[in-house]
Amino acid sequence: MATCTILFLMACTFPKDPQHTFSNAKVEGLAIGVVQNPPFTLIRDSSFSGTEITLLEQFCKKENLDHHFETGNETDLIKKLSKYELDIVVGGFKKKTVWKKEVGMTQPYDSAHVFFVPKGENRLVYTLERFFIQNKQHGAK
Repeated sequence: MATCTILFLMACTFPKDPQHTFSNAKVEGLAIGVVQNPPFTLIRDSSFSGTEITLLEQFCKKENLDHHFETGNETDLIKKLSKYELDIVVGGFKKKTVWKKEVGMTQPYDSAHVFFVPKGENRLVYTLERFFIQNKQHGAK
């Protein structure tokens, strides 16, 4: 009986959200850093498009999250991500990246490309990856 209780309590705290990235996004909106890299991310004037932008907009709609975009170069956006000033950074990144020590990553949403997230924010990663799987099962790209 005690083992069941311990397992139940452990399950209630999984996946971890130590800096409250996902729970804060529910209240404040998802802060998305965008590096220009067509066709994944396109920035024109103050409009955003591309395959990763579309995927994130669908994710935000499904999770009922407001969101906002911030543009910049990789280095500056990664620094903001590591300080929890951004929730996600996108720009056509692959799993084998020079940033792997500085960032957390999702599994690839296609065969190669990942989203960067703050290290240790597993609840956001879990929710994104679950969305990727559901999106693939429903035939969306």
